[in-house]
Amino acid sequence: MGVRSWTPRGWTASAVAVAVLAAAVGAGVVVSERLGADARVQDVARLVPADLAGLDVTDWESVRDRLGESGDGLVAAASDRDLATRSTLVSSDVVVAEGLGWSPRTVRWEAFVQTSAGTGLLVGLPESRSRTEARLRDVGYVESDGLWTIDLSDLRVDGASTPETFQQVRLLGDGVAVASSEVPVVEQLTAIAEGRAESLADDPTAARTWAQASALDVFALQDGQAGCDSTDPAESGPDIAAQAAVAVDAAGELRPYRWLVRGLDVSAAPTDEPDRFVVAMTFDSSTQAAEQAEVRSRLATGPFIGQTGTVEESIELTRQSVDDGVAVLDLDRQDGAVSLMAFAGPLVLASC
Repeated sequence: MGVRSWTPRGWTASAVAVAVLAAAVGAGVVVSERLGADARVQDVARLVPADLAGLDVTDWESVRDRLGESGDGLVAAASDRDLATRSTLVSSDVVVAEGLGWSPRTVRWEAFVQTSAGTGLLVGLPESRSRTEARLRDVGYVESDGLWTIDLSDLRVDGASTPETFQQVRLLGDGVAVASSEVPVVEQLTAIAEGRAESLADDPTAARTWAQASALDVFALQDGQAGCDSTDPAESGPDIAAQAAVAVDAAGELRPYRWLVRGLDVSAAPTDEPDRFVVAMTFDSSTQAAEQAEVRSRLATGPFIGQTGTVEESIELTRQSVDDGVAVLDLDRQDGAVSLMAFAGPLVLASC
C-alpha cells in the first residue's frame, strides 16, 4: 500500500474522577485566560505537570463527528474501533451521564492523568459553569472554598455507585473540570492551571512530543520509563521475551526514548479509509531518532509477537519520519485488528 499524506487537524474540544467547579477566588482571571470557555485538547498540555508518568486523552467531540454517531450507539461504535479503550468516562458512564450530565455522548474531551501526587481526570464540560454547579448540588456534592466533595453514600442517583475518583471536584475556568479521589491531585492541577506550577507545555522535549499527538483523536502519552515498561515483552513471559529478542537482533538495537505516544486518528464516516495508528518516540537527537525510526520500522512486519497473527493483519506501515528529534511511525489500522490501545501484551516496535 502506498504512503498517504494526512492533514494535521487541530483538536476540537475532547482513574476515575469527578467534576470540577468553582475556581479559586482571585485565580479565576488567570485560569480563564489560560483556558477560556472553549478549552480544547491542545490546552491539556498546559494543565498537566511536566513530570507526569502517563496521560490518556479522548477527544469525544471529534470522535462523535468522525463516526457520525452521538446517541446510544456511540460507545459501542467507538469500542469497535479501539477508541474507547483509554476512556475513564466509559467505565463510569451511568453515574456520570445520569448524575452529572457527563458522558462520551456529551463531553467535549477527557484526559486521565497520572502524576507524582496520584491520578485525576480533566473534562471538557458540555454545559455552563452554573449548570454544572447545579448538577453537583442536585446529586449531593457540597462546596467549600471552590472544592466540591461528596460522601459516596450520599450520592442521590438511583441505582448508581460513584467511583472514588469522583469524590473531589474543582472547576478550572468556565469549561474544564478536574476530579480526583485525592485532594493533592486536585490542588496540583489547579496550581498548574493558575500558572503557579510548571506544565507539560513548559518542557521543550515534552512539547515536541505533544505536537505529534495533536492530530489524533485518542492517544496515550507516557514518559520513557512508563512507555518502556508497558511495551516490554519480558512482562509476557520468557517465551515471548525470547521471540522478541530474536526479532530485535535482526532489526537492530533499540534505544530508550524520553517520551512515547501511541494513538489513533479516525477516518471520517462514511469513508472506507482505515484509521491511522501512530507511534511517536522522542529521542535526544534527530540523528538518533532517524536511526531508531529505521530500526523500529523493521519490527512492523512479521509475526505479531505477544499478540495473534502477523503485524500486517493489525497494522500496516505507511510512513516513517523524523520531526525535531521525534521518530514517527504511521500505520493503517486494519479491520479486526487486535486492540492497540489496551496495553495488553507487548508492542515490540515501541519497546526498549
